[in-house]
Amino acid sequence: MKSLSIVISGGLFLTSLVFGQNAANTSRRIDSSKAVEPQALQVAKQNKSKKGGSKDLSESDTGAQRPILLKTKGISAFFGYDSKYYYQSNPFATTGVLKSEIATGVWRNTFYGGAGLGVYDMDSYVLTPYIGGSWSVVDYLKSDDLLEAQNYNSTSAYALLLAQFGNGWSAKAGVRYGNDRTSENDQEVFKEFYPSIGIMKTDSFSDSLRSSLEVGLGYHNNSVDPLFADDNGKDDSKRNWDISASYSLEKTISVFTITPKYKLTYRDYKNGSNKDRDDLVHELSATANYSVTESLMLKLSYGYTNQDASIDTFDYENYDAGGSLTLNARF
Repeated sequence: MKSLSIVISGGLFLTSLVFGQNAANTSRRIDSSKAVEPQALQVAKQNKSKKGGSKDLSESDTGAQRPILLKTKGISAFFGYDSKYYYQSNPFATTGVLKSEIATGVWRNTFYGGAGLGVYDMDSYVLTPYIGGSWSVVDYLKSDDLLEAQNYNSTSAYALLLAQFGNGWSAKAGVRYGNDRTSENDQEVFKEFYPSIGIMKTDSFSDSLRSSLEVGLGYHNNSVDPLFADDNGKDDSKRNWDISASYSLEKTISVFTITPKYKLTYRDYKNGSNKDRDDLVHELSATANYSVTESLMLKLSYGYTNQDASIDTFDYENYDAGGSLTLNARF
């Protein structure tokens, strides 16, 4: 085993499902409309941000940085368990009275795994393919019949190509599949294929301060339960293109790492009742990590989301905050 790390990380996860007439306007979960970062990229970023970086990165002949772990062993694998507890102010992304009535705690337990399939020097960059997947159990903790009926299990899988260039530049392209089923009766309520591309730029201002800029484009090719289908019987009204840009800072102060982040996303819908709809989503977040040891980290986070949609019924705000425990092993 190459390393074993236990991470207590912030519960910045947004999730909702709802049934009934009011829910018909907000049937997509908050998180299902967002691009979820694969665990492989999170692992790669954690390695790259380690102090000094010399243990995990080396220079190729092209000047691009490559992970020594993958370079020396060809294939690396990781798996983990993540248990998150967080408060969510608006789990159904609604603007009505229901919003204040269903604010709740959420408990999400996730098992995940993946592998880096070697490192390939392509002259001007270094290419790493990744595959992975996860299975999650999500429970709403407030004693409420509506919320309890929305508890669900989520399955995801992804394939990803990560290209690392010199001077902190990198690019990614991949596809992710997601599927959500109710816990109570195992009914499929949401599924999606999400192909996407993106570019990233990381700058180090000092040993303790770095920044990350990312721009991405993707397509949410999803389907919802027939209960939420349009009058014509089609369930494609939630499909949309999205383009996003984010900027974050990572500041290390002694054993603490503070990471504020801002993300802006524009979504464009073309089908059914959402034809000509577009959304502009602002996300602000902040995390505080405490590195107890090299393998043990405490992390708390807070997030705010504001969606301004061309159809007023899709406007919403959401606050969330929490913490989690993650057990991660790499080979």
